[in-house]
Amino acid sequence: MSIEAGKLRERITIQERNLVDNGRGGRKRPDGGPEWIDTAKGIRAEIIPLRGDEALSNSVVRSTQLYRVTIRARPDVTASSSLDWDGTKLNIKALAKSLDGREIVMTCESGKPA
Repeated sequence: MSIEAGKLRERITIQERNLVDNGRGGRKRPDGGPEWIDTAKGIRAEIIPLRGDEALSNSVVRSTQLYRVTIRARPDVTASSSLDWDGTKLNIKALAKSLDGREIVMTCESGKPA
């Protein structure tokens, strides 16, 4: 069962960490480069807020929001990806393909650094 096109009302950008080989077997962010780079823009999505919370981290109160994001299946989305939704950074916490393989359903969180 695939998602109805009318439910995909939001547009997101899929992002990956900007990493290059460091010459010693590891990876690092390039000097002066952005932390995240856009890999796909204008992807249609259904975004449903699930719950919000406040947490104390390093003596700073942060509000966090949990979302369920559904998009059509694509090979370039992984758990290490991030989403940008109209300026809101969504960190992917979990993702799974639907039973028919036509959709990806992700649990994402905003308000926390990746």
